[in-house]
Amino acid sequence: MGHVRLGKLASSRKWRDVVALLSRGADVSVLADAVATAAENELISARGDPVLACAVWLLTQLPLAARSDNFAAELTKLGFARGSEHSLFNIVAGLSQAVDRQVTSSQDRSDLGELARQAAAESLSILVGAQMPTLFGSSAEDFRIELAKFASKDRFALLARDFFARLTYKTLDYYISRVLPDFIGPGRPLPSLGQQDAFHAGLQHHCSEASVIVETFAAGWFSKANFQGKLTPQAAQGFTDYALKKLRNELRARRADDA
Repeated sequence: MGHVRLGKLASSRKWRDVVALLSRGADVSVLADAVATAAENELISARGDPVLACAVWLLTQLPLAARSDNFAAELTKLGFARGSEHSLFNIVAGLSQAVDRQVTSSQDRSDLGELARQAAAESLSILVGAQMPTLFGSSAEDFRIELAKFASKDRFALLARDFFARLTYKTLDYYISRVLPDFIGPGRPLPSLGQQDAFHAGLQHHCSEASVIVETFAAGWFSKANFQGKLTPQAAQGFTDYALKKLRNELRARRADDA
């Protein structure tokens, strides 16, 4: 599929620092920060990834489609199957296929782009789903109304922050999961399930805090681009690249503050 593996990190000095911290049983907050240090360059190297940019573009377009006079037709244009307008489940399940229909080139795709599909689907499922009356008592109209609310600048900013927080976490976890099993179990740095959960919670919190930087400018970008009729795939690419750069810088700044 023209797939570019993310494999450069494991041989780096930063990654060896992470493994050393694990072997010493370091505090989970220190460990989370070390993992962020080790993987941060992958965020900047993903700039230009077409799948990642398309996932972000779809997040801008889906709420606008829900606001339109013909939700079903707009979803079809975005690459979703007929009938997707009936439920959030249909949208989440069809997101990956919609990306494939929009991104026809198979070149220069990365693992991070694939993680972006997952992050986008999860963000929609969690944020839109949280506003639905009940899982089984919600109608198609309930879903359309709640999704449409994310076409406001403030709601889109929350969606963007959640997406980039999840993407950052998945990127960091992509690497730590390679060695973490070696440090789990009795007599090891993470002997209990509770400590394992604490580690992952610390990592997620770290990513969520760093992604505030995206929320601060996402609202203004979305509002301006939408007003000017410039919420294009190219604009989404530029926004995504800038967000990745800001996130990498924020992770670095947080390390410096804690030093």
